[in-house]
Amino acid sequence: MNWKLIIKIQGIILLILSFSMTVPLVFSLWYGSDDKTAITAGILLTAVAGLLPVLFLKTDGELRAKEGFVIVSMGWIFAALFGALPFFFYGVFGNNYIDCFFETMSGFTTTGATVLKDIESLPQGILFWRSMTHWLGGMGIIMLTIAILPILGLSSYQLYRAEVPGPTKDRISPRIKDTAKILWLIYFGMTVLQTVLLILGGLSLFDSLCHTFGTLATGGFSTQNASIAGYGSLYIEIVIMAFMYLAGINFALHFHLVRGKIGELLSNREWQFYTAILALSVIVVSLNLYAKDIYAGFWISLRYAGFQVLSITTTTGFVSADFELWPYFSKYILVLLMFLGGCSGSTGGGIKQIRIMILFKTAYNEIKKLAHPKSFFSLKIGSYPFPETVIRNVAGFFVLFIFFFFLSTLLLSLMGYDMITAFSASIATLGNIGPGLSMVGATENYAFFDNASKLLLCFNMLLGRLEIYSVLILLYTVSGLKSSS
Repeated sequence: MNWKLIIKIQGIILLILSFSMTVPLVFSLWYGSDDKTAITAGILLTAVAGLLPVLFLKTDGELRAKEGFVIVSMGWIFAALFGALPFFFYGVFGNNYIDCFFETMSGFTTTGATVLKDIESLPQGILFWRSMTHWLGGMGIIMLTIAILPILGLSSYQLYRAEVPGPTKDRISPRIKDTAKILWLIYFGMTVLQTVLLILGGLSLFDSLCHTFGTLATGGFSTQNASIAGYGSLYIEIVIMAFMYLAGINFALHFHLVRGKIGELLSNREWQFYTAILALSVIVVSLNLYAKDIYAGFWISLRYAGFQVLSITTTTGFVSADFELWPYFSKYILVLLMFLGGCSGSTGGGIKQIRIMILFKTAYNEIKKLAHPKSFFSLKIGSYPFPETVIRNVAGFFVLFIFFFFLSTLLLSLMGYDMITAFSASIATLGNIGPGLSMVGATENYAFFDNASKLLLCFNMLLGRLEIYSVLILLYTVSGLKSSS
């Protein structure tokens, strides 16, 4: 294991992080808020921590697969640890660094679970950094590192495959660093477009940027205590719904759309499945809300059902209505959607639509094999065949996802939390969604959890964002070091 190279790349990541913190500092200076010192201290400390290994560690050699997974997992942990510094120095949570870490881990992993009780009381610089962690984490901190540092070009594939979500890794360009640049350019372009549209809807540049970051990263941090419901604007909800839907699609398909290849999108089976699930869920939940007289009329029911179904399925977590008051059937649908998540290669969390399709297709093939023992059935989705290695990866991921979900629920129950809270907090953090049910419902937060529970939920967030395997390889490597020593 090339630990010098691993630590040096961590330093590079921290330098990028410290540079990113200068953007909220600009907003702090612009608004004249009192968080300038806290943000500046965070920038300096992060920069020094990054410079030391970059300047003093001499490295050589290429990255192997295991080292790529370790770098990615460590990178996200260090990003959350150092990204929490502005919160800590400003005293957002007093002297509780775990709360600072929780908020930042939730931001970078685009979970959107918060321990803040009064969001609107915070200064603009801190709020902007809070939302910007979403934007950085949405496309990926390591992807940004690959895109702007050509020196990693020879070995960057190991980092790319460890961070990009989904069982398969679409390469837009033969060179990984070019793929990373293209994806970030598309991400940036969509950021500009949504920001402009929100400004046209009456939001300030500050609020527009913060909510765009939360939308495209499918994160859900808002500058309002009541989230999107605080605006009460149909126009703003429609804009955010449109971009939540786009953020849940594989970004490689956005690249094809930019090039005018709409057929690549329309023929994509995962996109078809994703769109069909959304449409069916919106209709079913709307009818249930209308039948139970939750809202005055079908169109209002459709408005709130559409927003909340999109928000939960894409794992964004924005709230336009208190779905805790909805009928049990509608809440049950939302819980099911928490497991699905967005498409492979999107910024959404969850199991991913393509994995669900592969699992169902595998089960269907097994039924056919039992009926026709001498026949051979390959697994294809559309015209794309999935090799046995991918099928095993998907099956293993699903088993691990369900295992950690039940383990987390069990541990939270053991810590004294009721079953619905434990259940929904587990899937809401493991699926990178944010809001759940009961004590972590649409109008609640995670502040009531004790520190041990918060660290468990942070672990869930990291598992969900890095899709389990990367984190487990890090743990396996660390345990191997202990056993060898």
